[in-house]
Amino acid sequence: MASPRPHQRWLRHLLAALAAIMLTTAIAFARTGEVTLNIVGDEGMAEELRKLTKELDKDQPLTGDSLALLQGAQTRRARVATALRSKGYYDARVTATVVGQPVDEPAALDAIEQKPESDKVAFTIDVATGPVYRVVDLALQGPPDIVGYPGLDRSKLSIGPGKPADAALILATEDQILGQIRGRGYALAAVTHREVLIDHATREAHVTFTLDSGPPTRMGRVRFSGTEKVDTTYLQKRVPFEQGDPYSPAKVNALRDRLTSLGTFNSVRIKPGAALDGRGELPFDVELTDRVPRTIGFGASYETQRGFGVNGYWMHRNLFGEAESLKLSAEVNHIGQGAIPAELGYGIKIDFRKPDWLTKQQDAVANAAAVNEIFDAYHRKAVTLLVGIDQILNPQWRFRAGLSGEVSQIQRYGIWGYYSLIGLPAQVIYNRANSDVDPTEGFRLTLNAAPYADMTHSGDIFGILKLVGTAYVNISGDGRSVLAGRAAFGTIPGGTNASIPFDKLFYAGGGGSVRGFAYQSAGPRDAFNNPLGGASLVEGSIEFRQRIGESWGAVLFVDAGSSYTDTMPNFSQFAPRLGAGAGVRYYTSFGPARLDVGVPLNKRDGDAPFGVYVSIGQAF
Repeated sequence: MASPRPHQRWLRHLLAALAAIMLTTAIAFARTGEVTLNIVGDEGMAEELRKLTKELDKDQPLTGDSLALLQGAQTRRARVATALRSKGYYDARVTATVVGQPVDEPAALDAIEQKPESDKVAFTIDVATGPVYRVVDLALQGPPDIVGYPGLDRSKLSIGPGKPADAALILATEDQILGQIRGRGYALAAVTHREVLIDHATREAHVTFTLDSGPPTRMGRVRFSGTEKVDTTYLQKRVPFEQGDPYSPAKVNALRDRLTSLGTFNSVRIKPGAALDGRGELPFDVELTDRVPRTIGFGASYETQRGFGVNGYWMHRNLFGEAESLKLSAEVNHIGQGAIPAELGYGIKIDFRKPDWLTKQQDAVANAAAVNEIFDAYHRKAVTLLVGIDQILNPQWRFRAGLSGEVSQIQRYGIWGYYSLIGLPAQVIYNRANSDVDPTEGFRLTLNAAPYADMTHSGDIFGILKLVGTAYVNISGDGRSVLAGRAAFGTIPGGTNASIPFDKLFYAGGGGSVRGFAYQSAGPRDAFNNPLGGASLVEGSIEFRQRIGESWGAVLFVDAGSSYTDTMPNFSQFAPRLGAGAGVRYYTSFGPARLDVGVPLNKRDGDAPFGVYVSIGQAF
């Protein structure tokens, strides 16, 4: 191959040099701009527009040549105008200028070019929101028995007479209408036409939806795909409906919940068929993505009076191919509160769960543990075993029952007592809260009942009853401001403090009880301020939770509670302990991490001036 001629090499070098000069010049003379937003009118809308422009500045910064800056300003003006119309401000006026020239005029580009390249180009967007247009009527066209009263509950729709003609609310209303119709068994219901007529003379909006309900639908076959770890024949047992049952969105949601609750899938995607099959049933395709079956995790906690605690676990989520879970966990606590290792607490635990044992929604559970617990109230060494069932009766009701056994040594005042207990613990839960991890509305009631027989002491029998209620009020409507409350009552009607193992008595105080008081200390105490425990318990808490930004939150709380020696709380002995304080929350994908600081309001001699609590999850 012939080598390039000298004049060709010279031309190549010249072109390369010119390209480098042009690139360097372009970089050197890249302009930057900024937008000033002047808004007159609705303050709420003004805040939304400011947020919109900040997001545009972050995602699409004003930088580049003069034309790029001008186009960026035009885009911002258009986005502001669109946002105003979408919120019902159809009379809004939006103008954008640079150096006094409207950005749509050719003179605007010349004005930018005349400014020194090093100067920041200032754009101004002036907004007059004007009044918001409101919906005057909502018309629904379709089969009378579907769109008429009482079939469709209009009180549950976002749009109605007098509401702003907000595009998001109109679309939400469309979804709400379809949700109600589909909830009556019409899975293929659709809005065939949506019309919004704007009357500028009266500043009113007329909204019309034309609906097609489609035929009544029945639940069809469910087909699973995507999983390579879980037996799909077993997954058919998790389907919470029978083929041919009347269609209901709640049944589809129940299917998703039942698959998600197994913990073996990263994602569960349910795709209803686009049409009914030959039997008039709606088929479902479920696309699954497997999680890694084995997991290792670590955690830590801290309370001022109890010290640090660390824990770790290993878990297999799909032991035999039918979502059986096995979890091995260990914990070390009481760190920093005494001699190491003699005064460390620890625990080793094994948990096993077999889903859908014998029948749907009934899990078999078993766990065994060995613990060394060191508290001011007692020192306990024990080996425990429990086998039982966990039955989901319906989305609200849950029942747990089991047979437990434990052998323990418990020491107080240097004297060891020995116990061999057989118990029948049971739990009933009525749950109307909208989340198990971070609820923002609803309530939950939990009743625990556990009769025990002490085989070491001639078969002494006693029972423990505890009722806990929590409630959540969504003050802001979007879950960012929540008022939460908790109340608890417990009693041991079948025994006295002297005949019951110390670990089975009721204690109050600590991060999950009365914050500001040491763990177990908010109750009767001996002459050395050591907790004695009681045969009854009463607790109450009120907490205000406020989200701040995307990931942070703050809380204010007041807690009250105590345990009492009698089988019913006796306030004549002493008033319940009161604690108050504040905390911060950091919200993660698996729940909020919390740090609380509590101060005792009616402390006794020996109580610390405050308590600090660090853990995972809300206090209740």
